[in-house]
Amino acid sequence: MPSRARTFPGQFFWLPALFVLLASGFIGPGTTLPAMAASFDCGKARTPFAKAICGEAELSKADDDVAAAFRAALDGLSEPAKAEVTKAQDAWVKFANLACTKDARLATKPYDSDQLQCLKSVFDERTAQLARAGAFGGLRVYYVDRYAALPDPDPANDGTGVATKSVSTPRIDGTDGEALAFNHFIETQTAADIDAGLADHPAPDSGAEDDAAAMLVSRVSDALITLTVNQSSYGHGAAHGNYATTFVHYLRGPRRRLEAGDVFAVAGWQDKLRAIVLKDLKDQLAGYLMLDDPKSIDDPVVDPARWDFSPEGLIIQFEPYEVAPYAAGAPTITVAWADLSDLLAADVDKLQH
Repeated sequence: MPSRARTFPGQFFWLPALFVLLASGFIGPGTTLPAMAASFDCGKARTPFAKAICGEAELSKADDDVAAAFRAALDGLSEPAKAEVTKAQDAWVKFANLACTKDARLATKPYDSDQLQCLKSVFDERTAQLARAGAFGGLRVYYVDRYAALPDPDPANDGTGVATKSVSTPRIDGTDGEALAFNHFIETQTAADIDAGLADHPAPDSGAEDDAAAMLVSRVSDALITLTVNQSSYGHGAAHGNYATTFVHYLRGPRRRLEAGDVFAVAGWQDKLRAIVLKDLKDQLAGYLMLDDPKSIDDPVVDPARWDFSPEGLIIQFEPYEVAPYAAGAPTITVAWADLSDLLAADVDKLQH
C-alpha cells in the first residue's frame, strides 16, 4: 500500500487531522476533536476507510479536492462562521466514514469496487457543496450542512445497506442588521420550505430512503435574495428517485418573504395567469401534457414558492409528474412581462434583475 503524506505549514487546517484520527482508529466518532493539525501521514492508516483514501489514486485526489474546497470555504469568514462551517465538516467526516459501508457502521473489511465508487461520489458531492459558499452581491454567504447515515432495516430486500440524509441552509456572515435579520428568517421562517432537522433528527422509519435537501442562494439583487430549494428522495429498490424545486424570495428592504401582492396589484390576476400558463403548457409540452383536470394547476401557478424572476418574464416551476411524464423532467413556463403588464405592481421591475 503506497504511503501518502501531506503537510500544510503554518495553516489553520482541520481535514487531514480528522481523516487520520477518525479513519485510522486513533479516536472514536464521538470524541472531541483537536482544533489544529499539521499533517496526514498515510503510513499510519489502519482502517479500511483510511487505506481506501490513501491507496486509491482517484479517491486520494478527491480527498485533496475536499481539503482545498474546505480551506477556500473558510477563507475570509468571521470566527463564528468558521465555527459553523467547521462543525459541518466534522459532521461530514463522520458521515463519510459510514455512508458507503454495509450497515452504517465503521467498516472492518476492505472496501469493494462499488464502495470505493460510492466514496468517490461522497467526496465529490462534498467538494461541490463547499464550493457553494462565497460572495454574492456584496454579501458573504456560507452554509450550515448536516448529515446522517442510517442502517437500512431490510438491506437484503434491495441490496442497499445505508440510507443517507443531508440538509443545507444558507447564512450571511456578519453582525449587521441585514445579516442578523436574514439569518433569523432562515432559522425561524422556512420550516415549511425545508426540513432543517432532516439529518439531525431523521425519522425512525426513514432508513430505507436517501433524502437530501438544499436551500441555495441563487441570486442577489438590490431588492431580492432568491433561494432555490432542491429536495430529492430515493427509496431503496425504486426505479428512480423523486425531486422537487421551489423558491423562497427574501425582500431585502422590508426583510420578509415575497408575497403575491408584491408582484400583482389587480384583482383577478390569478385567472389570467392560469389561462396563460395553461395555453403555454399545451404549446410547449404538446402530446406530453398530462392534465386530466386543468384545474390541477390552479394552486401551483399562483403560489410564489413556484415563481422565479427573469428579465424575460415570470417563471412558473412545475414538479416531475405534475403536468408531464417523469421523462419530461420538471417543466417550467416563462410568462412574458408584457403579457402581464396590466396586472403588475408598480415597482415589480425591481424583481426582474
